Amino acid sequence: MKIEIEVSDKHECTAAPWWVIIDPRQNFKTGNDGLYNIASMITGPFFSREEGENWLRSRNYHFSKNARVYCHSGSNTFQYANKVKF
Repeated sequence: MKIEIEVSDKHECTAAPWWVIIDPRQNFKTGNDGLYNIASMITGPFFSREEGENWLRSRNYHFSKNARVYCHSGSNTFQYANKVKF
């Protein structure tokens, strides 16, 4: 499968950027339950901060007041990093 996407050139000084919404809460569990809890705190990926902010704003009822859009680097994922060059 091949997916073509547009990645924002506003890369926030991050190589191969991608964005997620993180809605943090406490997690004291380990194992599969802990991993599920952590995974449920993350929504994305988005390929611009604007896209993530729009998603968060338009669906704010799904998220707590602590939810934020966060920029990650895909530089350790060679397939992504090789395609995204600024």
